[in-house]
Amino acid sequence: MRLENCKMLLFSLLFLANFSYAQAPKPEFVLALSNSVAKVNIEDKNGQLGVGSGVVVAVNHVATNCHVIANARGIAVNKLGNSYAPIALKADWHHDLCILKFDDLPLKPFEFGESAKLQYEQHILALGFSGNSPRPVESFGTVKALIPLDDGLLIRTTAGFRMGASGGALLDYQGKLVGFTTFKSPGRQGNYYSLPVEWVSKLLDQPDISLTTQTEHPFWDVAEKDRPFFMQAVQPTQTQAWSTLEIISKAWVNVEKDNPEAWLSLGMAQEGLLDLEKAKNSFNKVLALAPKHSSAFYQLGVIAMAQNNILEANKIGKNLEAIDPDFAEDYNIDLGLIAKPTP
Repeated sequence: MRLENCKMLLFSLLFLANFSYAQAPKPEFVLALSNSVAKVNIEDKNGQLGVGSGVVVAVNHVATNCHVIANARGIAVNKLGNSYAPIALKADWHHDLCILKFDDLPLKPFEFGESAKLQYEQHILALGFSGNSPRPVESFGTVKALIPLDDGLLIRTTAGFRMGASGGALLDYQGKLVGFTTFKSPGRQGNYYSLPVEWVSKLLDQPDISLTTQTEHPFWDVAEKDRPFFMQAVQPTQTQAWSTLEIISKAWVNVEKDNPEAWLSLGMAQEGLLDLEKAKNSFNKVLALAPKHSSAFYQLGVIAMAQNNILEANKIGKNLEAIDPDFAEDYNIDLGLIAKPTP
């Protein structure tokens, strides 16, 4: 494969389609889980209406994103045709996580899982009111990144969601709550991020407040220079500004030496700058930290093809097949190792 063709694949292949080989939860199981996800309706200070999603995290407590309810003059949680008004809330404005408190909410809380135990390529399920749907919409995907942030792991997945799903539930296939669907990075091929469930556990112990006045912007909505490294890397990756990405990634690696996403970002920059040997070293560092990191395998395959090392590219394809057969098939087709099936 010619190097310029490989570079065209460089960005788009980070965001591959959802994997399908794992058996998804049965519809009746998903329906039962959706009973613990409610719609959050708000009226802002100008009388405009808005909607988000909420997750029952404890008896009489519903978690949602703070940006859903920030500065609202009216809030109601709706489920099965009934409306419930909160009596107080708990807020972590920086982490964009708020908890609404009720008197008598007849909804069952989720069982908590642990974001720290998630694995790359693990299959997950998102539930939320995407597009202001009348019922929770399910979205299946895989874990693509686990990003250290403060005292938790931000979760990037391929489980897509739209406006209205902010504050929805991210669940493992056992139905345990592992996160809260929160925001998407810009662009048609943006990434979907969820907050870790561990943050809500700590927030439950905080005192109640009565006002929705926002006192701090969430970490993902501050000035560009103040955002976490993984967010600073998005635009130069999308625009293929490799020199800029290299500067950001080197600073990121220096601060978070054990973060596979930092090394992946550095490898992407080095590959874009045609420093292929350094890129290979960075991608191999990713795999040393996260052995099932499909994007790192994929980029090593792109480099192998650019160097006319067909044997190595095929070997990488076998490694990907052990992770996911569908993913491996896409890899082999895109790199020209096998012919594309006819319709």
